[in-house]
Amino acid sequence: MPPPEGTIARPQDSGCHGGRETMREAARAAGKSAVLERLAADYPQGPHDQPQSMCPAFGSLRVGLRMRRVATILSGSACCVYGLTFTSHFYGARRSVGYVPFDSETLVTGQLFEDIRDAVRRTAQPDAYDAVVVINLCVPTASGVPLDLLPREIDGVRVIGIDVPGFGVPTHAEAKDVLAGAMLRYARREAEAGAVARPRAGLAEDRRVTLLGELFPADPPGVAAMLA
Repeated sequence: MPPPEGTIARPQDSGCHGGRETMREAARAAGKSAVLERLAADYPQGPHDQPQSMCPAFGSLRVGLRMRRVATILSGSACCVYGLTFTSHFYGARRSVGYVPFDSETLVTGQLFEDIRDAVRRTAQPDAYDAVVVINLCVPTASGVPLDLLPREIDGVRVIGIDVPGFGVPTHAEAKDVLAGAMLRYARREAEAGAVARPRAGLAEDRRVTLLGELFPADPPGVAAMLA
């Protein structure tokens, strides 16, 4: 499948160290203006918008790794992926992170998108996963890799693609929102389409509270005390 017209930026315009404005211009030229405008509207930035910390995409990665039966695939520069996966294991990830490598040729010709799609198809095994999350980092986003063209579902496994570029998402907190928002939009569309599958464990007769978001180790005792 050839890449959509106007979705490929020159690699020299989208290198890791091209600078924030260079990356933003490359992303706009590659057809990602709507993504950048949405991020700017959701997360307005001030003079101290982005503290000097590691890649903000870690927020999305960490949320994905904490969910059962969810696979995560990263698309980005090898150095970025190494840093993200290395750090994720300090947070008790205990699972593999998928990675789709690329070079200048596969990026420019659109082969990277084909490789991502193949990786998603191989990963989307319904006996192992309910969802596959694909995260575009800086270079694929700036080059216009169109994750929105991925199939929405493969054999019952949901496929969710998000762009989480460091030049568009300020911090880890906002990156967590990007993934959470994408999954909630998917769930809403499923609910609007009709009846959804019953929980595997069945419905509890007692009243219960559903919590959406990330739980840190000390949170469950505090929540339990509040509900007692």
